[in-house]
Amino acid sequence: MMAGDERHRPALYGVCTTALDWAREREYAGWDPYDGLNSPYAEPFEGHWFTRLVWMHAVDKFPATLQPALSIPEERNPKGVALFALAHLDLYEATGEDDHARKFFLPAYRPSVVVTVFCAQAFVRHHRLTGDEHSLGVAEEACAFIRNDINTRTIDSHEAYTYTTDDEFVVINVNALAARLFALVAAENGDDDLLGRADEVIAFVLSAQEESGAWHYSMPADGSPISHDNFHTGFVLESLKEYLDAGGDVPGTEAAYERGLAFYREHLIEPDGAPKFEHDQSYPRDAHAAAQSILTLARDGREENVAMADRVLDWSIQHLFDESGYFYRQQGRFLDDTTPYMRWSQGWMCYAMAAMVRHCSRTQ
Repeated sequence: MMAGDERHRPALYGVCTTALDWAREREYAGWDPYDGLNSPYAEPFEGHWFTRLVWMHAVDKFPATLQPALSIPEERNPKGVALFALAHLDLYEATGEDDHARKFFLPAYRPSVVVTVFCAQAFVRHHRLTGDEHSLGVAEEACAFIRNDINTRTIDSHEAYTYTTDDEFVVINVNALAARLFALVAAENGDDDLLGRADEVIAFVLSAQEESGAWHYSMPADGSPISHDNFHTGFVLESLKEYLDAGGDVPGTEAAYERGLAFYREHLIEPDGAPKFEHDQSYPRDAHAAAQSILTLARDGREENVAMADRVLDWSIQHLFDESGYFYRQQGRFLDDTTPYMRWSQGWMCYAMAAMVRHCSRTQ
């Protein structure tokens, strides 16, 4: 399916709205791969970080869906709701249909940079498309929260953000996402100080890039629990692209983006469009990785990268989409996880499909 081919646009729009309708009918509430601690049976394991981690990952990695047996409730995830909001805003930009411009309630749980950024991005997009000043104000408050309340650590003379308000864990994509939000908001309100902070954080992200073009998940690299995985790398690349498009000009950013994108194309996506989980690990074929591959490549906008995004999208619909309206989480080497996770698979794939619809509308 080529993005510029008008024949395919109604079909893609139809799959996207079907998936969004499926989520809306369930009020955007569902299970998540990492919601094991929401089980009432998790209480004996909550007293120590190690037993909490074992319980959470045991629920995630078990070859069958344990959520019903463990009485885990289907809930709204704030990041998931933000993804659905972003999907609707992309469709609104593409079609002009007011139904897609509705506002969403974004519930607040434990604050972190990643969730804050994705929720705030929805408000930035809403402001851009509607001129709503309240939405811009919400995004500005999100930037202030990150700058004032999230912990920082000095890494090689760079003041980098940690993951949350009360930890010391420095993650590369977290900083790239923060810089992206700062640049997007600064482009809307002309805040030079905010753009300057974006520049500082981008300089840290560039310093962490390896010669291959890849980034480890965290710093220092020798303590990173993940090497070079698909969707976190995609977060970094998409953030660099948005930063550049918003007027960011730290020297070397464009070259770093190109090196990273070349690594991404070569090592994290198969020729047929199947997303690899890590650069040296093909399986599982994950819906979150597929969606981020589509978003990263479509955001780049160049013909060869949009064509690759099309291949990932075709593969995803063929292998992960259930005709009742939802996306499976993963295709494994031997076993598939067909659980309809609301944020992990449904929210991300809706956002990715809507981004492709938006791209199609811009190229016509």
